[in-house]
Amino acid sequence: IMGLQPDSTLPDELVKQGFLIRTYDAVRRVGDATVRMVRLHPLYDPDTAGKLTAKQRAVVEFLSDCETASVKEVCYFTGVTQAVVTTLCKKEILICYENAVYRSPHHENIKQQTLPIQLTEEQQAAYDGLLRQYEQADKGETALLYGVTGSGKTQVFLKLIDRAVEQGRGVIVMVPEIALTPQTMQIFRTRYGSDIAIFHSAMSLGQRTDEWKRIKNGDAKIAVGTRSAVFAPFSNIGLIIMDEEQEHTYKSESAPRFHARDIARFRCGYHKGLLVLASATPSVESFSLAKAGKYALYEMKHRYGNARLPQVQTVNMRKQYVSGNFSIFSPELIAALEQAYNNGKQSILLLNRRGYHVFVTCRSCGQVKTCPHCSISLTYHSANDRLMCHYCGYSEPYSDVCSNCGEKQIKLSGYGTQKAQEELQQRFPDARILRMDADTTMTRFAHEKGLNAFAKGEYDLMIGTQMVAKGLNFPRVTVVGVINADQSLYSNDFRSAEKTFSLLTQVIGRSGRADDAGIAIIQTIAPENAIIALAAKQDYGQFYETEIVSRKLMVYPPYCDLLVCGFVSEHRDRVRLAAMHFFELLKHQLDHHYHNQKMIILGPSPCAVPKVSGKYRYRLILKCKNNRQLRDLLRGLLIQLSKDYKDVTAFADVNPENML
Repeated sequence: IMGLQPDSTLPDELVKQGFLIRTYDAVRRVGDATVRMVRLHPLYDPDTAGKLTAKQRAVVEFLSDCETASVKEVCYFTGVTQAVVTTLCKKEILICYENAVYRSPHHENIKQQTLPIQLTEEQQAAYDGLLRQYEQADKGETALLYGVTGSGKTQVFLKLIDRAVEQGRGVIVMVPEIALTPQTMQIFRTRYGSDIAIFHSAMSLGQRTDEWKRIKNGDAKIAVGTRSAVFAPFSNIGLIIMDEEQEHTYKSESAPRFHARDIARFRCGYHKGLLVLASATPSVESFSLAKAGKYALYEMKHRYGNARLPQVQTVNMRKQYVSGNFSIFSPELIAALEQAYNNGKQSILLLNRRGYHVFVTCRSCGQVKTCPHCSISLTYHSANDRLMCHYCGYSEPYSDVCSNCGEKQIKLSGYGTQKAQEELQQRFPDARILRMDADTTMTRFAHEKGLNAFAKGEYDLMIGTQMVAKGLNFPRVTVVGVINADQSLYSNDFRSAEKTFSLLTQVIGRSGRADDAGIAIIQTIAPENAIIALAAKQDYGQFYETEIVSRKLMVYPPYCDLLVCGFVSEHRDRVRLAAMHFFELLKHQLDHHYHNQKMIILGPSPCAVPKVSGKYRYRLILKCKNNRQLRDLLRGLLIQLSKDYKDVTAFADVNPENML
């Protein structure tokens, strides 16, 4: 920029002599929000300034009293236009400057007088143990707080946060999804007011920048948000809390491919703080580390206060189909919803699939309508009468004429949240129904508005995808229904059993969280499945004992690390050849230079969805031990592959949540 050569030492010399200051602050894509301010010029002399108009005198007198104000305030209180202020600045009677302000994502400071937290005996035992760890965290500590749904983990968090804030240390609280942020924010804003900063994807870049600045400047002591909150710029972190720590959203699936838990452990180690992992269904890996003594384990096995775990009923949908009932809802679920509605209570229904119909096929030729850019079927959405791809966003108008054979034999099959809402509205015409899925929450703060409205009782029933299943607390909810509970159970992911158990356990836990008894109804075609039975009993201990045996037999985490090498290209043959070439390079290195690096190699093979957004995908799965030697090996192989196949993108992802 200044005409210097890249290797010039002049800037360094000027730094040494004190003429320049070196800074390592990150370059921001977003500028500061500013307000145009004015004040009297320090050299302003009324005797020599010359004659002023009445409006100009009004501005000068106003600023003589208040010293400084924004241009908008000057215009408001004096009744002049901005042209008057501009003229005074040109005459050097006023000085105009820009003042940085914060773009706050929350509307007002609603800090209220809160009562002291009263803990139960179980909560107190957990708090005492966590407090000891916090005060003795000389090298950074990690603890796992395992408590059944509704056991009051949040009260334990708040009391621990109070202690850290009293000592002037920073606190980071993470939730897995934006849907959980509004309720969490309500709790923290009520208790801590403007001492909190927020981080999540629904905020604008400017808002996130300003929240970052508030923490950097010491104006906020607590950071609350999703995965990105782990990078909050505290200079002295005392406590990091990861709520629902098992959730896959804590893992970044795009570069940089990090897990928030790993970053949190590193930061707590650096700052000598405490990391608290909390969940009613901890990840198998975390619970295994706790069992092995590498994490401290605290358990809360009972619900808080008078709340009781809901009664769970499993409905065999196979029998419903045999008897001629092809409805989305079983008679048992309809009866429970009707009773809750008549009693003025609320209900939550989980259907983890959005859209209206899931498959569009032709009865004549058998053609399935698929996305032209992805290897996935299109989903029919009734709201816009279009077929849509949930991977790349492609859409096209719906037609009842087959594009392959020209016959009017189109059949719509399967169902999503839109169709379920429509049928629910037909059965309960006077009920107020809220749908929460990716289609209804695209606008900013849509999550917050919807959940707040439901909490205030403006809706009787809420139906949605997994965003309604976890971490939410609605005391008036007495009925929870799970539609198509088998959907995630039979996928090709080794975590399918864990994810299904967690999702069912979490959504069941939304019912009966106050004094009223709750009921949960699980609709399934496989009621004999052990995972569904264990989730119905909320028996995490037995699930863990069953799952850990399977993991050991099949050599899956926590008994190894999984590393996925992905290959992406617009050309199918090139991506296949690149994957095979990488495989040969890997075998050569293991045979000749890395004899002691043991691993099991699966593939290369096409991904489960081989084409996404017009690009073909291959993968290679390694069961190995993540260490420095392995990372050195992969780095060299990826560099070599990038030279041999410049038109193929390759990456390595350690312990991904999505196995591609």
